[in-house]
Amino acid sequence: MVAFTSRLGILLVTLPISLSSSFVPTRRTNVVVERPNPIFSTKTDNAIQTDADLSQMTVVALKDRLRQLNLPLSGRKDDLVKRLLDNSDQQPPQPDTHEPKQEEAARSSEKKEDDDSTIYNNLTVPALKERLRELGLSVGGRKADLIERLLESNDNTHTEHEAEKEDEIEIEASDDDLTHPDLSSDDDDENSNDTDRSESSTRRAKRKKFWKTQEVRELIKQNDQSAIMKAEEMITQLERLAAETGDDEYLPGPIQYTTLIEAYSHGGTVDAAQRAEKVINRLLSSVDSKDANPTTQMLNAIIGAYASTGTEPAAEQATAILEKMEYIKDFGDGTVKPSVHSFAMTINAWSNVGSETAAHNAEEILKRLLEDYDEALEQDTEYAKELKPNNVVFNSVIDAWARSGSNSAGEKAESILLRMEGLSKIKIYDVRPDTITFNTCIKAWCNSGHPDAPLKAEGLLRKLETNPQYPKQRGGMLIVRPNRLSFNTVINSWAKSRKPKSAVYAENLLIRMIKSYQSDPFSTVKPDVITFSSVLNALAKSKATGFKAEKCKSVLNSMITLYEDDGSSDTKPNVICYNTVLNACAFSARGGPDERRKALSVAVETFNELRRGQFGLSPDAVSYGNMLKCCANLMPPGSYRTKMASQLFTSCCNDGLVGGMCLDEIRRCLPPREFMQLLAKCGCNKPLNQGRMAHSVQLSQLPRAFTKNVKAGDLKDRQRDSYAPKKTKNIVRGRKQKEHPVLRRPGLLIEQSWMSGKDV
Repeated sequence: MVAFTSRLGILLVTLPISLSSSFVPTRRTNVVVERPNPIFSTKTDNAIQTDADLSQMTVVALKDRLRQLNLPLSGRKDDLVKRLLDNSDQQPPQPDTHEPKQEEAARSSEKKEDDDSTIYNNLTVPALKERLRELGLSVGGRKADLIERLLESNDNTHTEHEAEKEDEIEIEASDDDLTHPDLSSDDDDENSNDTDRSESSTRRAKRKKFWKTQEVRELIKQNDQSAIMKAEEMITQLERLAAETGDDEYLPGPIQYTTLIEAYSHGGTVDAAQRAEKVINRLLSSVDSKDANPTTQMLNAIIGAYASTGTEPAAEQATAILEKMEYIKDFGDGTVKPSVHSFAMTINAWSNVGSETAAHNAEEILKRLLEDYDEALEQDTEYAKELKPNNVVFNSVIDAWARSGSNSAGEKAESILLRMEGLSKIKIYDVRPDTITFNTCIKAWCNSGHPDAPLKAEGLLRKLETNPQYPKQRGGMLIVRPNRLSFNTVINSWAKSRKPKSAVYAENLLIRMIKSYQSDPFSTVKPDVITFSSVLNALAKSKATGFKAEKCKSVLNSMITLYEDDGSSDTKPNVICYNTVLNACAFSARGGPDERRKALSVAVETFNELRRGQFGLSPDAVSYGNMLKCCANLMPPGSYRTKMASQLFTSCCNDGLVGGMCLDEIRRCLPPREFMQLLAKCGCNKPLNQGRMAHSVQLSQLPRAFTKNVKAGDLKDRQRDSYAPKKTKNIVRGRKQKEHPVLRRPGLLIEQSWMSGKDV
């Protein structure tokens, strides 16, 4: 009997090894064999492990050893080693038949912990907290605490999984052994193992779906174009895993389908929105899929996909989905209900269309929201919380009017603002105007084309400067203050206005911004490059402003001073600012001799600052064109103008910045013959040798070295009608005859700002 049991013990010890080497299951299978009794083991631990042996083990391996001995796991590595040594002194050494397997498990566990730690470190804090919520763990603490908590959870899960594997290996005992009290109740153990395996499979499926979903969401946050492809792969892989394993837990659920639709919504195309809608239609047709029913979040994502396209058909599709949600709420099972977010995105879809009809449709949807909210307050107070209107929906309607271009856009937007002020006093509404509301109303007035639009916009700005206050729903007051965008919008409105003193109003607003910024250290109205550029543009185009060249130079100097004081990149001058000053100088020819002389002096000073490379800037094709225009407009014909213009054009050719504006203005500065000779001196003697006329020289016929550094938009020819051949006047005997062009003699030219077409 002893010999038989010894041979049985040897056979049973080698059986799991042969199974593992010859069969690799695709799914977890229960291998039922008899567990070897430690009495029959031929391998014994000849020596108790010393302190040095335990110190070489990893923390994970030490914790595994402590779990086997039912000892505490807390403390550092030294505490774990000491606890094991104390226990080995108290108990006699036990034979260990699974030492190689334990070391292998420790190494694999350590490797898994390192991999998990790397994955967790790459995730954001919200993603870690979401993972902890799914595991039913606490979400408090810093990122390091969250990662440690997840690693401990994975460690416990790994230990349970190893215990399950050991429980699956059962040794077939003889009839005498079956009577042993420790081997009874096999049916109960088998049922318990089945339950544990089911729970482990569920946890594994949840982890699989979580990590794949999280990977797609990270791509969506980064606006990665591959998010759609990854989301589709996620759905396909999960469905394939469910088919291969026969486990429905792998099937994608509402979270996965919502992530797929969100990826489509960030695509920004009608095709992506249509693909998202096909997903919803497929879910509606699959009755047997209980966990994949459409949800409010899915339908909201589709509305967002249509809203991002900015077309009227897409806005109509978004409205149709909103109506479908309302129909399901009223006549369906009530699982899908439109929320305030649904209405806000539908309004945004119409706002992106940019028409008066779209603005009316957006306002109608707002009225429907208010009616549904009042009805929900009487029938379903819980649903009313999800439907409560907020600032977003009202601001979206105002933005729809601001983009409509309607003459009544300003009045419509301001009426909605007044309505928000009235609703802010009613507690059941969470609506109150904020800075965005005022800025959007100002934008609506500026885009309306109303004759008094700048005055109306500045009136709203002055109201905003009084810092109006509105009650909050949870107590306290909301103080609304203007910001930089508030002032920039009004200044830009004055710059586009044709009122006589529009430039003066724009300059006064700039002065108010500078004073507010310098007096208040927490001011939010610090002027930037856009502010200064808009004021410079208003001064350059003004007809009623005298000595506008000097005023533009003064504004530019204020910008330089502000930049040198704080060193902020927001106020760093750019080449556009310098070009605007040169443009203002070029159109100062209507003034007297004194104004023209000062304008020319400002132009030379400004251009020389560019040539010196101040703030890392250098002249471009527009700079040379404006400077040549200054020569043509401000200097009388003569040798001095010819010399100065020739030097500018030569430098322009050497820099490779000869654009259409530059070629046009040099022909105004020089007589035709001198112009042809200048081209030959610069290295383009072909037109002179061919005896061509000055007006026939085209920009495309110049050497590539002359235009190599010019932007594409500045390469267009800008020949005036006086230089271009006249159109065909009559036909004689079937042949077209052309009139010879009448060349205008160079002289003092007075032109308006709209003539050149190259105003900054």
